[in-house]
Amino acid sequence: MPESKPSLIEAARHRPWYRLRLPEDLEAQFFETIRCSRATYLQSWILIFIVFNVLSLKMDFDLFGPEQFAVPAFLTLGVFLPAGLMAIAGLHGITTARRQAGIVTGIALLDMMIVLNSARIAPQPHAGTYLILAVIVPMVVGMIAPLSFRHSLLLCGSAFGLYAVYIVGFVLPRSEAIGLPLLIASLTLVPLKLAYSREWTCKEAFLLTLEKSARDRDLADANARLTILSETDSLTGLRNRRSAATQLQTLWAEACAGSTWAVLMLIDIDAFKRLNDTAGHPEGDRCLRQVAQALAATAALHGGQVARYGGEEFIVFLPGADPSAAGRIGESLRLAVQALAYPHPGLRDGAHVTVSIGVATAHGSLGSLAIASADLLKAADDALYRAKHGGRNRVEAATLASESANFDGVRASAFG
Repeated sequence: MPESKPSLIEAARHRPWYRLRLPEDLEAQFFETIRCSRATYLQSWILIFIVFNVLSLKMDFDLFGPEQFAVPAFLTLGVFLPAGLMAIAGLHGITTARRQAGIVTGIALLDMMIVLNSARIAPQPHAGTYLILAVIVPMVVGMIAPLSFRHSLLLCGSAFGLYAVYIVGFVLPRSEAIGLPLLIASLTLVPLKLAYSREWTCKEAFLLTLEKSARDRDLADANARLTILSETDSLTGLRNRRSAATQLQTLWAEACAGSTWAVLMLIDIDAFKRLNDTAGHPEGDRCLRQVAQALAATAALHGGQVARYGGEEFIVFLPGADPSAAGRIGESLRLAVQALAYPHPGLRDGAHVTVSIGVATAHGSLGSLAIASADLLKAADDALYRAKHGGRNRVEAATLASESANFDGVRASAFG
């Protein structure tokens, strides 16, 4: 179903009472919701009409007498009964609203014509009874059948026209009074009001459903935007520390579940405080954005993700990379920042911004030894500390071994 603007829905809900039709887009959507349906309800009512007509044969016999009874009996049993059974069969399964309206209208008019024919040939004292029955048929059908206003207008208009033709053709030539027959004929129009109200109510329910769906979508979108905002660093556009903490748990849990490698990197911009103090915070923010873009682009080439961990520190997640690949990727990240050649006015002339990187690698099988994601984070932090105190602009790597969860078995290596 196509999306609709809430303002359009609201306008449709406040349309005047005489405007049953919705705006074009909404009308098309509403039609699609009612275009096809099961007609079990109509089948059951047609069956009731068949039973009613068969039972009415006793009244026909009493009013017509044995000699004239053959005509209504033939029309009921030979015409209406087969037509009714065919209508029930035609409404089997999922059918369109147009098909349902056509069958119901056809059956109602056929029954009405049979009753009017009985009024024509019935003994004079009893003709009025059949005239009343002829009006009751379309009136009852119009009231019980869930027809749209348009289809109900077709049924009631056809029934009224048929009744008027009968009056002009058979009542007037006999110079009988037509006031009462015409008044009775007007009863065929009674279902129109019911059909109008029914369709109006259905459309109101449809609009309320659309309105609720639109509000639910807006709420879901707002929640999604709020979630993104709550997990995104506004300066760099990367994930923030809160999101990184969740992602670290996920990284280690997936490594443990799949018995694969997990790599975590902590990256720190060297001497960033001097840059801020010398060039000012706006220049520091610009540097952070440049470094973040370089790290994110390079990490993405290896299937990694970057988050801002705080201040001038970043964290990188690399699922599946083994220790040797982790060291090479860490070095490529260092070189990506170095390639920026971003000036660092707080250092000697010609100096550029660099980063120190601590890499920690662990196999998911260590999860069974009580090694947790916090241990992986501590190993990366220790490696970063070694990189900082080893001269900066370098990569230090550590692999958690199975001997201990307290890093007695951590194996370290250096790059750069």
